[in-house]
Amino acid sequence: MNDFRTKLAHRFRKQQEFADGYSPLSARLFGIVADWLEADGEDALVDWLLDVGNGRAPLDITLLLLAGLHRDVLNQVPQAAELAQYYPSVGGQRDFNNAQLPHILRQTILARRDALAPFVQTATVQTNETARGVCWLLPLLYTSWDAVHLVDLGASAGLNLVAEARNYRIFYGDPLAVNGNQFFDVGGGQSVQFPMQTQGPFRQPPTTNRQPQILSRTGCDLAPFRLETAADEQTLAAYIWADQPQRLERLREGLAAFHQTDPPVQLHPVRLPNELPEFLATAVPLHPNSPVVIYNTNMTVYLDDKGRSFQQHIANWATTQKRPVLWIQWEPLWDGPQPPEYAWVAWTADLWQAGRHHRWHLAWNHPHGTAVHWLSGLHNWAAFWQETT
Repeated sequence: MNDFRTKLAHRFRKQQEFADGYSPLSARLFGIVADWLEADGEDALVDWLLDVGNGRAPLDITLLLLAGLHRDVLNQVPQAAELAQYYPSVGGQRDFNNAQLPHILRQTILARRDALAPFVQTATVQTNETARGVCWLLPLLYTSWDAVHLVDLGASAGLNLVAEARNYRIFYGDPLAVNGNQFFDVGGGQSVQFPMQTQGPFRQPPTTNRQPQILSRTGCDLAPFRLETAADEQTLAAYIWADQPQRLERLREGLAAFHQTDPPVQLHPVRLPNELPEFLATAVPLHPNSPVVIYNTNMTVYLDDKGRSFQQHIANWATTQKRPVLWIQWEPLWDGPQPPEYAWVAWTADLWQAGRHHRWHLAWNHPHGTAVHWLSGLHNWAAFWQETT
């Protein structure tokens, strides 16, 4: 087995592990492809996948293959009709653990390989997981800021730049206690869209759900995803795993909020991390002279340096500003402690204010925002703002 095939098999297997119990259908599909890659002997499908994936990161290939298939299912492509019977996103209820699925998956890929190839070869993974908007919404509730400029690094279509229009319900406390779980809501949505289960010490919920005014919404991405047609929105939906119809519904609600929010989102093509300094210097509005909130969520995995140069780039720019700069991340700690669960990310906050730099590790959380394990850093964050206001 050549090196690329070995790496690709390993990545499909790791994706199966990550999806297991969270997206069972996706786990099954990742596992089937991993089985093909690990098997001995000639396989035309494996040869095709290695050929079209040549030059791409193995992680990208895993996500793009499933997204391309899901797009075919959502678009009711005839060659994908049998596979669609397993996809809850279009009403499919067939048991994906049956013995026929590997054969049906193989036949669908082979029938659609001419259409799938350019997608796998050229598309950019779009991670518009709209549950991630809470990453910047919650920390801001502790500040006394009235208005901010918002900046998304790795924005894709920019849906999380309008997160204040959504509703996030954060549960905390002991679910076995007499009064059950306590909760508080973040954001302005009329119904609960994103429930987040929590662990760890959470002693100090915010005292308000009033968000600062968003003065500007600026995002950057290697290939910003422009939402210009219904087909664009369907492609974006295809990146949601097919057995998670609630996530699809949340995405569609996010699309509606995106089209209704003012000021509108401004997206810029930027190659991170090298072009980050120029982007910060030229794209972030100077007026009004209000705090800047920068955030990025689980995107450093796609960068060659895993985002290690971000710290210096942002620090260099922040120290030139005569206004506070807050940088919030949901990212792996590549050189730090291990998370409590596989693939969870660190929720961190860096603040440059009045000539000083502060840093907090607020929590560990699932990269899709479904669960969080609070750390003492959240208490320290709340205490900091109480002392400075």
